Amino acid sequence: MMHLGATNIHSKPTQKVGFVLKTHGFNGQLKIDLEDDFIPNDFLYLSINDKFVPFAIEHFNLNASIVKLKGFNSAEAVADLIGLTILELAEAMPDSDEPDYSGYDILDKVTGISYPITSMVYLPNNTLIEFRVGFKDALVPFHEDIILSINDDEKIITAEFPDGILDL
Repeated sequence: MMHLGATNIHSKPTQKVGFVLKTHGFNGQLKIDLEDDFIPNDFLYLSINDKFVPFAIEHFNLNASIVKLKGFNSAEAVADLIGLTILELAEAMPDSDEPDYSGYDILDKVTGISYPITSMVYLPNNTLIEFRVGFKDALVPFHEDIILSINDDEKIITAEFPDGILDL
């Protein structure tokens, strides 16, 4: 079994937007092929064993279609990613009974730091909270094991983040 150091967040990807062609150089860069209108932001989402897996982007060269992923610093480290499908995280419209916490803050119980929630991502059988951490976006599952409380009056969601979620 291949271990790539990423967390599965969804079992049914939404839309294919490209694939990983080959390694580029020796420091863990990848040459990728993307649809003309797609540009990745903070994460490159890959399909691994039919799972939707995010990889934090360290650097992306749009003109050359070269991506460097955080934590992958050699050609050997990214070799298992060659040939994988690149997916797009599509926000689906929520059902009328799905909560929308855009505009709320999510408070990390452990550190006491709060982050602005930018949107809710609704996927089949999985809802994610997207929030801003500095200059990047992060995702956390909207799940009872993570969400401790919701205060609608103060617009704050208190959560216990899984280890490493802010490092992705």
